[in-house]
Amino acid sequence: MRRFFGNLGAGLRRWMIGRYGADELSRFLMWCGIILLIAAIFKPVAFLAIPAWIILLYSYFRCFSRNIVKRSKERDVYLRITGKFKSRFSILKKRWRDRYTHVYYRCPGCRTTIRVPRGRGRIAISCPKCRREFIKTT
Repeated sequence: MRRFFGNLGAGLRRWMIGRYGADELSRFLMWCGIILLIAAIFKPVAFLAIPAWIILLYSYFRCFSRNIVKRSKERDVYLRITGKFKSRFSILKKRWRDRYTHVYYRCPGCRTTIRVPRGRGRIAISCPKCRREFIKTT
């Protein structure tokens, strides 16, 4: 039995040579399809199940595609779109984590966010980007 599964894994690896494989976009599409299918189970309506199957089939099509350049471009667009949201949420997460130890100010010149330690009184803050100085109370 062990030999059978070993040969099966080797055969699958050989079959996947030259194919794109799973990436972030494929995994996102798979999860969206699965969530829609689960929603279709609880609310048996065709307008939930049909898009779920279409999304799942497209996700598998992406994984097994041999057009690597086109799949990479699709992934780059996805990462560019989601990168904006992820960076915004990571900034908010960092600000929430540092809320007791640091204060965040915006530079009046270039609008860059600057983190300074809390409890220092009135200090002169110099922007690392545009070198403009401004005075704030921490």
